[in-house]
Amino acid sequence: MTRTGGRAVKSRLRTPTWIARIEAPDGEVLGAGVLLAPDRVLTAGHVVTPGVRYVVRLVGVPGQGAVTATVRPDEHVPEQEDAFGDRSGDLALLRLAEPLPAEHTTRLYRLASPHGPVSMYGFPAGDDGGRWHGATLVAARGRDSRVQLRPLTPGELAAPGFSGGGVVDHATDQVIGIVLSVDEGQVSSFSQMSPTETILSHLPQAAAWTDGAWAVDPRLRSRTTAGAGRLDVRFATELAGWFRGEGWPVLVTVVPARGDRAFTLERAVTLADRELRTQRTTSAFSHDPPETVPPAGAHDLALDVKQLTADQVMDRIAERLGIRDDPRPERLATLRVPLAAVLVGVDQCAEPDVLLDLLDRLARHGARLLLVHRRQGGRTVRAAESLVHRPLRERWSRLGAELDRIVDELGPALDARRDRVTAGPGAGTLLDQAEAAVGRSQMLRAWVAHSSEQDREPRRADLLFTFEDAAERRRQRLEQALGLLDARLRRWEELRGRVTAAWPLCRRRAGADGDRVVEAYRLYEAALSLLRQTPCDIERAEEAADRFIGFCSEAASGEGEAAAEPPGRDDPGAGAGAGAGGRGGPGERADASGDSGERAWSSGDENASGGDENASGGEENASGGDGPGAGAGAGPGRPARPPEHARTPDHPPPPRRTIAGRRKERGS
Repeated sequence: MTRTGGRAVKSRLRTPTWIARIEAPDGEVLGAGVLLAPDRVLTAGHVVTPGVRYVVRLVGVPGQGAVTATVRPDEHVPEQEDAFGDRSGDLALLRLAEPLPAEHTTRLYRLASPHGPVSMYGFPAGDDGGRWHGATLVAARGRDSRVQLRPLTPGELAAPGFSGGGVVDHATDQVIGIVLSVDEGQVSSFSQMSPTETILSHLPQAAAWTDGAWAVDPRLRSRTTAGAGRLDVRFATELAGWFRGEGWPVLVTVVPARGDRAFTLERAVTLADRELRTQRTTSAFSHDPPETVPPAGAHDLALDVKQLTADQVMDRIAERLGIRDDPRPERLATLRVPLAAVLVGVDQCAEPDVLLDLLDRLARHGARLLLVHRRQGGRTVRAAESLVHRPLRERWSRLGAELDRIVDELGPALDARRDRVTAGPGAGTLLDQAEAAVGRSQMLRAWVAHSSEQDREPRRADLLFTFEDAAERRRQRLEQALGLLDARLRRWEELRGRVTAAWPLCRRRAGADGDRVVEAYRLYEAALSLLRQTPCDIERAEEAADRFIGFCSEAASGEGEAAAEPPGRDDPGAGAGAGAGGRGGPGERADASGDSGERAWSSGDENASGGDENASGGEENASGGDGPGAGAGAGPGRPARPPEHARTPDHPPPPRRTIAGRRKERGS
């Protein structure tokens, strides 16, 4: 929000008025900055040095002249490591020699992990006017209190001229931080952003130009004065683990309003907040065991809900997330990083039952919740059962059911299909991996069935999550393998249909030539033989089928040419009969008995081709004794009657080997 009450960015098609270009006296562009006040520009610490004069230009304000600026040592925070080894700092506030118009300023905005796209403005080499680059959130809880951003395209990686430039959240159109640096790795590159809360932890004076709610309720901030309490190391370790994202996402605990546990909770909440994790607070706890220290930025909200309604709690969560139009728990499903909230005094809220229902909906949409009750009692037990123990049992049960499906359903289905068709070129590795996944799932199922209660405790839920991920990957691999084999089985069905449908027609067309009908039968039987093999090699069967059908097509084209040739004028019997070669030339007329036998032989084929294209419908039974060269009408000068006893594969080829036998052959 600007000083005039508008949004920081009204259109990303133009340069914002608050963006500043920082130059050396010789005109070299050093970086970018954000005009927070008429005489203050926020930028990255490595862009400027105390005691040096710089030039500041508002490139988004035509006609606005440049002004000189310097940075004081107490407003320059170089990058350094804090007491826990985390990088921090790299911030600076420039003081302008002359104030700029106040209407061009903007304000920082406190916002929890952005749940949508963001844009950053800077000045890459060769573009002194600047440009917008898009990015998405990668991780909002970095170990150094910074936010990692991935550019939308490789060309939008923040270059050095972007350092100090403002980062705008698309959902709220507010400036939520500034660009610090670029981390270029071997696989991908990222930009680093210092969010508003981190800026305020190093430059508290910037709070005068900041909007948005605090992340931590003032009643929950750590009291570092002497006698405030002693660290409960075991409880602190449990809290730090939850803040690091370990274990079950919902932790229900009891913490009285006073005492060592209360001190330990306040300390953890303070250290996990970017704005409150200052040099002073980290120094106060620098001698504590490292395993008790939570990472900075590990929660989005810490709220005392005593006497609050469920709607007030949800409104507070929505405010921190920048959700304005529809503050429902279902909106959390759109977040790139799950909400992490600490709610204290859950048993003392105005609507305990309604709040419990709200928390259940939040948890179902991926929220991490630390729920603190002030007293042990029935409400604490109900909350733990509803949000921790019951859903945890259900997840273990679903894992068992998924493993049962993999081992008892998908595994046998894979074996059955592998016994019917081969894997095909390039698919052997996938099918072997899928088969191995069945064996691993069988071992995992046995472990789950014999796991102890300790193995299923909430604090060890990471084990469950690992197993769920593994089961999901194995199921997907098996389904992919089954889909591949099913496609090959459909191809087998298609080839069988083409071959069996083509044979009756091909036999009739080639019947006028004894040599051709025998060749057709040979190709037909070769295709059938490959289709009957188990497992069927689809590629070889397809080649054989193509050869047979291609031969049939040649016979059809020859028949068409013969039908198109007119009868010879000098042969009065040319149109009445045909010889063995199928042409009406001289000396090639058939006698009456031979012609009638030929028609009798072909009548069954004509019926088959006209009414039923299934091979078994138009062919005689093998008991008739027909074969190559046999038949009632065979004789000198007559075509050999084609065999009609070939069994066609009307059903998918049955398995010829047992599953165990096949695995033994493979040596697995």
